[in-house]
Amino acid sequence: MPPNVKYTKEQITQVAYEMVRKHGMEILTARGLAAELGTSTAPIFTAFQSIEEVQTLVLEKAKQLYVCYLNAGLQLSPPFKGTGLKYIQFAKDEPELFKLLFMQGDENEEITHFFPAADENTATVLNTVKSSYSLNEEKAKKLYNHLSVYTHGLAVLYAQRRCVFTMEDISLMLTEIFNALTKGEIK
Repeated sequence: MPPNVKYTKEQITQVAYEMVRKHGMEILTARGLAAELGTSTAPIFTAFQSIEEVQTLVLEKAKQLYVCYLNAGLQLSPPFKGTGLKYIQFAKDEPELFKLLFMQGDENEEITHFFPAADENTATVLNTVKSSYSLNEEKAKKLYNHLSVYTHGLAVLYAQRRCVFTMEDISLMLTEIFNALTKGEIK
């Protein structure tokens, strides 16, 4: 007879997600999660095959939350600036989730550009840039690349709790950089 289920997968995932939101993914171990649940590791391994399975679900929840921010940014005017502002807002509101999604990487991977091609949302934002500013693919990618680097830097400041700028300051800064890049005819 299988053991009684003390916690559902959803309950365990939610507790794990809240742990990661507060303290980062490195805190999410089977023992740490069990302690947070006030139980042994048995209920975790009754519901899941491994702690990596829990971590994968937490990562998916983090991505879902970020997509909510991205979609809210696409509703702002102009939408490209809105996505940048909401990216930074996500870093400000959810620093540990931001680090998980946007500050992890393979140390051995050679970086040849910043353009966030690995992000599932890149195509959506790139299409917004192309349609909003009547740019061809190459110019849209260059503009997106430049502003992604700038926006990412500001977001990292918030995620590291080192930002001295208000969101109003950042809005103005993004406009200034956008204008400088578009008036200078990106090459």
